[in-house]
Amino acid sequence: MSRAHRKNEHIYHSLKKRMSRADFKDISFIHNCLPNMAFNQVSLKTEYMGRTYRSPLFINAITGGSQMAYRINSALADVARVCNMPMAVGSQMAAFEDSSCTDSFTIARKNNPGGEVWANLGTYASPEMASKAVKMLNADALQIHINVPQELVMKGGDRDFRDMSNRIKKVVNNIEVPVIAKEVGFGVAREQAEALLKAGVSAIDVGGRGGTNFIAIEGSRSGRYIPESLLEWGIPTAISLIETVETIKGRIDIFASGGMNNALDIARALSLGAKAVGLAAMPLNTLVKYGRRTLIKKIYDLENELKLIMMMTGSSSIAGLQKAPLVITGFTSEWLERRGINSDNYARRSLV
Repeated sequence: MSRAHRKNEHIYHSLKKRMSRADFKDISFIHNCLPNMAFNQVSLKTEYMGRTYRSPLFINAITGGSQMAYRINSALADVARVCNMPMAVGSQMAAFEDSSCTDSFTIARKNNPGGEVWANLGTYASPEMASKAVKMLNADALQIHINVPQELVMKGGDRDFRDMSNRIKKVVNNIEVPVIAKEVGFGVAREQAEALLKAGVSAIDVGGRGGTNFIAIEGSRSGRYIPESLLEWGIPTAISLIETVETIKGRIDIFASGGMNNALDIARALSLGAKAVGLAAMPLNTLVKYGRRTLIKKIYDLENELKLIMMMTGSSSIAGLQKAPLVITGFTSEWLERRGINSDNYARRSLV
């Protein structure tokens, strides 16, 4: 089976499945009935990887490597340009194997020449491959995606994951753009967050469980039975985010992704310490089913709803939102306690 065919199947099976949502139900804001501010004072401006952005939202890696992917990336690049937001392409390995599909990636830069575009490769990448991927798009950053469970269940997938951290470090040391370590839906724990920090990455995208499940997708593609225990594998997005933020302590930037498709969860992720939030399933589903105009409206609606939530917490900025008190209960609180993280500290934060 060609890589292009596999990419099309990933899109097909992703669209077939009901769009899932990250599990932030154990995390609650405390309503601020005296915000003492005007709505027009609320700003979504944020900073990460040395740049300032008008909003914390970005379009995360989705696809590339086929004619269907070309059409999707073309439209997504238009949306990213209109909304002035970063966009990552899917794995560019397909272009290395077949140069005829290179345009399914370069269209992202062609349609958004002045915008921020991120390249993408896996942990197999050599420094030379990474440089070529960045040059292909004149990219502003490089995502290194980490997808061990997907590879393990994929027919013909990788089985050798030795020296992953060192390979990432070599890429970091040999390219000039920031490197983002990105999980694809199974989460980053604090131990691996520390290892990625030591590898020198500029940011970690926790990519937690709650969004697209690539174990399930690979099972659907192959028609093979996948045990329920494997379908439930991974660290939930909210927990992965907290573990990573508590470990990194501001030394590099942390992004949240994995089922991030509504404003309340986005606000919770930002309040927990994410500098930016990646959207993938929502843009893909909205674009394919309703078109780019609807997707643009959806993004602007999300941003407006995010501002409303910030207003109701008394936060005029993302930095302020990260000081707003959060009450963490249930399974999430129990997990954090067992891992030595005191969730009460979040409930006792103060905007003052």
